[in-house]
Amino acid sequence: MPERRLTARTVVACQSRSHAGLLLQVLALPPGDVLYVVESRELERWLKRRGLRVHRASFRDRAAWREVLPAGQLVVALKDPRRLRSTLEAVRRERGDTPVLVLSLHPEDELPVDPATWPWVYVSFAGERFQPAFRTDTRLARAKILVRRLREILDDAKSILVLLQDDPDPDGLACGLALRILLGRTKVSMPLASFGQVTRPENRAMTEILDLDVLQVGVDDLAKYDRIVMVDTQPPHLRQQLPRVDVVIDHHPVQTSYEARFKDVRNSYGATATILLEYLRAERVKVSERLATGLLYAIRTDTLLLDRPVTEADVEAFTWLFPRANTNWIRRIERPSLPRETLDAFADGLRGARIEDDVIFSHLGEVAREDVIPQLADFCLQVEGVDWSVVSGVFGEELIVSIRNVGFVQAAGTVVKAAWASLGPCGGHRSMAKAILPLANLPHLRKGQPTEKTYRALEELFLAALRRDRE
Repeated sequence: MPERRLTARTVVACQSRSHAGLLLQVLALPPGDVLYVVESRELERWLKRRGLRVHRASFRDRAAWREVLPAGQLVVALKDPRRLRSTLEAVRRERGDTPVLVLSLHPEDELPVDPATWPWVYVSFAGERFQPAFRTDTRLARAKILVRRLREILDDAKSILVLLQDDPDPDGLACGLALRILLGRTKVSMPLASFGQVTRPENRAMTEILDLDVLQVGVDDLAKYDRIVMVDTQPPHLRQQLPRVDVVIDHHPVQTSYEARFKDVRNSYGATATILLEYLRAERVKVSERLATGLLYAIRTDTLLLDRPVTEADVEAFTWLFPRANTNWIRRIERPSLPRETLDAFADGLRGARIEDDVIFSHLGEVAREDVIPQLADFCLQVEGVDWSVVSGVFGEELIVSIRNVGFVQAAGTVVKAAWASLGPCGGHRSMAKAILPLANLPHLRKGQPTEKTYRALEELFLAALRRDRE
């Protein structure tokens, strides 16, 4: 009877309150599944007051291990190496087939036991396990200060406009929703808006499945709102000039040609959604399935499933969101119906594509939908022997150019600025960039439209910038 009463799935041997308290949180097991073995009467009382099962005995006592280790695993957290070794020796002599995990508080290069002597013992270094969590907590502590500053600017406003890119993408859409939930606002007091429209089929599917409304506004409409907030973009990225902006939260390269009362721009982050998730977690705001799905999809798309350059924060955010998101919704978003005109544009673009210096160029001419340009740029990067794809299309009065690269070559944003900054707004990340070139600024036009000479001139400028950057 005593042996049965003392058995447990996990047996823990520890010496101090600090170790015991840490293990209580780390193990996260039901109290009935854990039995603590301690030598100190004081520690025994402390654990029992918390409703935990405790057995007090000497760690060197083989009979004690005979009682408590008929099954399960043993976790040992002892600072003193000599006591650790004598404990392991007692366990080996009595229950040598018991899985043993030693939690070491020593540096990783100081093994508390000799692997040759104790080949059946697995050592886990606490520092190695807790360092990522500590770095996460450090980021959340910083985020808490940022949220406080954000509230000081926004809390007293009756109406706040969240202004997204001209063609809002998943990162902007999810971040707008996250900011609204963070501040406890509604669609009425904090609408999402854009100077353009949501055009890509996946993004439209996202707005429908996650119930996101995006207003189309003009510059004159901004005066109706007490505060203007921009997420996943900055004023120079928009086609129209803003009279003012109060808050900017973004992960694109920092732009210096504007003023805002609050700026949180982190170029190293793979997605703005990672920043917003830090805000939410710092404030312990409940992240619903709907919001988790939006934020996870945003990180997936902006980082190409973490395949583009990312930070530890992006990976940690992805891991945190994954079990909380609805992957069925994400599958529905990723597989929207593809309009016939998109397939026709793809066919025309691929038929006229040419490759030079590991760069594939494709010019679509006039397009009915702007989103077909980045879609074809992503597709062209899969061509064998290609490191860069450059795809353009005329949309309205502008030539829109999407640039992609494989990620381990030069920075796309740097190259595109060097090539075409004198012709229109350009910029981007290491593996992706965009240029918006007004047709009036382009050479060799005919009846206001680009010609073959126009495209060749643009290609030469790009290749020259690429070669200079390689030197």
